[in-house]
Amino acid sequence: MTSASSNPFYGSGSTSPSGASGYQRMALDNLIRRELKVSDPNDPQQIANALLERFKEDPRARAINQEARGLPFLQALQISSPVAQASTSTDTELRQAKDDIDRDLQELLTNSLLKDVTPEIEGWAQAVRSAIQEGTLAARFALDPRQRDKGFAIRRQLGDYARMARLVGALSPTAASIYRSFAQSLDEASAVILVLMGESLSNVGFNGGRFLLQVPYTELQVRRDAAIYALRNLVGTTQEAYGPNDWPRGLDGYRLLLRELEAQGYGDLRALLQENELARVMDELIVRADHGRVQGLRALGVTARIDIDRFRRLVLIGQQMAVDEQNQPSPWSPPLTAFLEALLLFAEAFDSSGGFRLVRVARPPILYYGLFGNRVADAGEDRLINLIVQRNRLAEALDCLADCECSGNAALCQIVLDKLLYDTDRSIDLYCYGQQPFGIPEQRASAYGLLIEVFAHPAAGEAGPKLGDCLAQRDPELARRIRDSLHAIAGPDGLRPPAFHTEFAHPQRRAAFQGLLHQELCQQRNREEQWRSMVETMAPNCHGFETVYDGIFEVIDRAIGRLGALAPRACPPTDILLPPHPDVSLGRSSLI
Repeated sequence: MTSASSNPFYGSGSTSPSGASGYQRMALDNLIRRELKVSDPNDPQQIANALLERFKEDPRARAINQEARGLPFLQALQISSPVAQASTSTDTELRQAKDDIDRDLQELLTNSLLKDVTPEIEGWAQAVRSAIQEGTLAARFALDPRQRDKGFAIRRQLGDYARMARLVGALSPTAASIYRSFAQSLDEASAVILVLMGESLSNVGFNGGRFLLQVPYTELQVRRDAAIYALRNLVGTTQEAYGPNDWPRGLDGYRLLLRELEAQGYGDLRALLQENELARVMDELIVRADHGRVQGLRALGVTARIDIDRFRRLVLIGQQMAVDEQNQPSPWSPPLTAFLEALLLFAEAFDSSGGFRLVRVARPPILYYGLFGNRVADAGEDRLINLIVQRNRLAEALDCLADCECSGNAALCQIVLDKLLYDTDRSIDLYCYGQQPFGIPEQRASAYGLLIEVFAHPAAGEAGPKLGDCLAQRDPELARRIRDSLHAIAGPDGLRPPAFHTEFAHPQRRAAFQGLLHQELCQQRNREEQWRSMVETMAPNCHGFETVYDGIFEVIDRAIGRLGALAPRACPPTDILLPPHPDVSLGRSSLI
C-alpha cells in the first residue's frame, strides 16, 4: 500500500494552499472510490483490477487479459452480419398516426373552403410535426425524469391542438368533418406517445417496480457537491477570512447545532457534520442508483428511504432551531439554513416520482399477473384503465353526434361535450402521474369529474347548457351511449371515487381540497379565455362567439359554485406579484 505522498496525482510541486490541496486530495479519493468502487484509492493493484473490471468489454482490456494468460495480444475479430431490428406494433401505429396527420393537413391546406386560413393551418402543421418528433424521441427515454416530463408536455400540446381543431370545426359547418378527422389523428399520436413511454419503461425491465428518481442521475452529483460546499461554508473551512464587520453566523450555527444534537441525544446525526461521512453516505446512494438503470432504481426503492432518514432528521432538528418563540421562521444563521436546504434537496431527489403507472397503460391486462411483480393493481390504476376505455367510447359517440345537425344549440352542445373529452385526456395524464389511490394528482383530476357532474345533473335554476337538453332530440341509442360514458368517467369507478366525498366532507381537509379544485377549474377558465382570440381567427362567426363562450363559462362557473364556501371567490388573473420596493415599505410603515 502506498502513502498519499507516493500517489502520482498528489504532486509536491503544487502551489495551492494546504487546505485547498487537502480538499482536492479528498475529492479525488472520493471520486476514485465512487467510480471504481475500491476501498483504498492509493493501492495500485486495486486500481488496476477496478479499471480492468470497469472496461472489461473494451478490446484493449481483453487484449491485456490475453497477454497476462500468455496468449496473443491481439486476436482477429469475428465479423457478424447485422440483423435488421424488427419494428414493434407501436412503431407501426406511430407511422400510421403520422401518415393520418399528414393526409389530414394536406386536406386542410388544399380545401378551397379554407383558403382564407391557409397561413394559420400551415402554422399548425409546422408546430404539430415538430411536437410529434420531439415527443416520440422523449418517450423512448422515459426512464429519464426530464424526458418523461417532456413526453407528457408534448402529449398535452397535441391534445390542445386536437381540442382547438374540434372547436373550430364545430363553428365551421362546411369543414367540420375535416377538422374532426384531424383532431382524431392528433389523438392517435398523443395516445401512441403515452404507450411509447410505458413501453420504454417495460422494455428495460421496469415491470414490478414503483420507484423512479425525481431528477436525472447526472443531477445527483450536482446536489451532492452542493451539500458538501454548504457544509464547508457552515463549519468555516472555506479558507475565507471574515471581514471586519462580518458576524460569524456559520460558526455560531455550527456550534449551536452540535450542542442541540448532543442535548437531544442525536449523536448519530453529528457524524453527518463530518465531510468524509457525509460524502460517503451520499456517494453510496449515487453508486447504488447504477447510473439510473432499472436494477439500481429497484434497489434504491427499498433502501433509499432508510438511508435518507438520517438526513431528514438532521433537517428537522436544524429547522426547529430556526424559529422564534411564536414558532415563526427566524433564520439567524444563513450558512446553517443553506446547509439544511442543500441536504433536503439531495434527500428529496430520492423521493419516488410518478410515472410507473405508464407500464399499466402500455401492457395488456393479461400480463399483469406474474410478469409485473407480486402485487395487484391499486384502485387508482383500475380507475386509470377504466378512464382510458370510457374516453375512447365517448370520442366515438361524439364523432357520431357531430354528423347529426349544425344548429346553434347543437354546436354549443358539441363544443361543451368536446371540452369534456379534452378534460378526460387531462385526467388520464394526472392519473399517470399519480402514485396514491387518491393523491394530489387524482384530486386535481376529480375537478374534471365535477365539471361533468354539473353538466349532466344540473341543479334547479342553473343557467347554461345541460346534457338533457342537448340529447333531447337526438337518437336514443346514441344519447344513451354518451350518458353511460359520462357517468362512467365521473362516477365512483372514475374521477369521483368514494374518497372524493370523504375529502369534501372532512372538516379539517375540506378547505384545502376545495382550494385544489378551485385552482384547477380556474385554470380551465383562463385557458378558454386565452384561446378565444385564436378561435375568432380560425372560425366563422356563424353561431356567435359570445354565445359559445358564455355557455362554456357558465358550465365552469356552475362547477365552481358547487364548491360551496369558495363560490364567491373569483379566479385570479395570471400575474406575478413582487414585493414592494424597500423605500415604499418604509414609507408605508411610517404612516402606520
